[in-house]
Amino acid sequence: MKNIKRIGFILLFIFMFLPIYCKAEEIVLKAPQMASKGDKINVDIVLSTISATNEFKGTLTFESNVLELLTMEGKDSWKQESSFSRESPLSLVFSRENGVTGDTTIASLQFVVKKDVAKTNTVLSIEGTYKMQDDETINTLEKNTANIDIKSTDNTLKSLKLNGELVDNFSRNVYSYKQIVDSSVVTASFDAELNDNSATFKQGFEPKSNASLNYGENVFEIVVVSASGAELKYTTTIVREDNRGTDNTLSDLIINSNQKLLNFKKNSLNYTITTHKLETIEITAIPSDSKATVKIDKPDKLIIGANEVKVTVTSEKKEDKVYTIIINNSDKDVDTTLKSLEVFGLDEDIDFQKDDNEYVVLYKSKYNKSIVINPIVNNPDEAEVYKEGYENDIAKLKAGGKITIEVRSKDGDEKATTFYTITFKKDTRINFFLILGLIIFTVLLIIFIKLFIKNKKQKQEANKKEEDLVKTKKLEKINKE
Repeated sequence: MKNIKRIGFILLFIFMFLPIYCKAEEIVLKAPQMASKGDKINVDIVLSTISATNEFKGTLTFESNVLELLTMEGKDSWKQESSFSRESPLSLVFSRENGVTGDTTIASLQFVVKKDVAKTNTVLSIEGTYKMQDDETINTLEKNTANIDIKSTDNTLKSLKLNGELVDNFSRNVYSYKQIVDSSVVTASFDAELNDNSATFKQGFEPKSNASLNYGENVFEIVVVSASGAELKYTTTIVREDNRGTDNTLSDLIINSNQKLLNFKKNSLNYTITTHKLETIEITAIPSDSKATVKIDKPDKLIIGANEVKVTVTSEKKEDKVYTIIINNSDKDVDTTLKSLEVFGLDEDIDFQKDDNEYVVLYKSKYNKSIVINPIVNNPDEAEVYKEGYENDIAKLKAGGKITIEVRSKDGDEKATTFYTITFKKDTRINFFLILGLIIFTVLLIIFIKLFIKNKKQKQEANKKEEDLVKTKKLEKINKE
């Protein structure tokens, strides 16, 4: 069993280290696969041999219009024998006192990628020979190359448009903008053009399309990532003007179709009213601004006692104002009777009785069109006269017609409404006193006429006697003479 383990261990050891000793002799350039303009990059020259070697001679070729050599330094005890030059091709001569086998780093070189380079990649190559330490045999190494992709660092925008229009004063080197849009603009769509097509937009920070705009400030960020991975953020603040209406008042608040019940004033927010055995209530709330919205919270069924109704008016700008109505629902019946009922413009007055709801008015030949009716409710806090009804009836009333006076409960309870009627009829009765008066007048007139004639005759007879007396006196006087 122990022998089997020992054999397995030996096989594993051979398997692990066999590639090292089987590796072919080669010279390798270890360089980064990608670099950006202006980057400093390190390139290592690695020699792989099976036999011990102590000298390397070679030539390094690079593109001088892309790379600039900054430094070169021997590694792993290798000493540079050749003079240092920054030009390509570069001659390399390195040696060491003791030979080395396997992988050894001969030198490390540092380059800088030129900023004005137009190429997107560059190639370095190396070839040469190495000398074996034991017999000083010189072996030739195959040429080896290293490819480096040159990634652009350009992460700027060429243009930036908002809703089809170029952003004000746009510049690729200005990274913050502020745009003011009208209240009617509800969305924002960005169109951003990259200055370098190899750049990309960072996920989640791409130019937005049809993005919703709130009133006030809206911040949008666009992040550009260069091919080399460098990020640059452009920020655009869009200010959507807020021209929404702020009026959250009511122009009218009506309870059960009665506009006068509340004595409503738009700036008064609290009201208290009394109702009588009312089961339900209807609220009509009319906003001053047609763009405002109204929400009415009221009980489905009124209780006896206090009931609260809230009317919330929300302006176009989403600002609330709350009107509160306390409804004190009484358990008593409402009084919708009249205290008095006067009618002016008739030949005679009506005899009003509180419990009498029907009246008849007699007229002689024509009724007076200037009739005025003055009904007065018994309890003005609870009831009122619906004047529109009977006033219109009077205007179109014909002789022999009827008018109705409607007394309504102020709380809108239709069941409590009381009606009073006045019927106009022609008076066809014989007037006894008028006839008696005419007879008396006629008799008195006859007596007056007879007395007048008698008196006149008496005056005539007296005048004649006086004339006869005068004549007699004249004759007597003549006879005497």
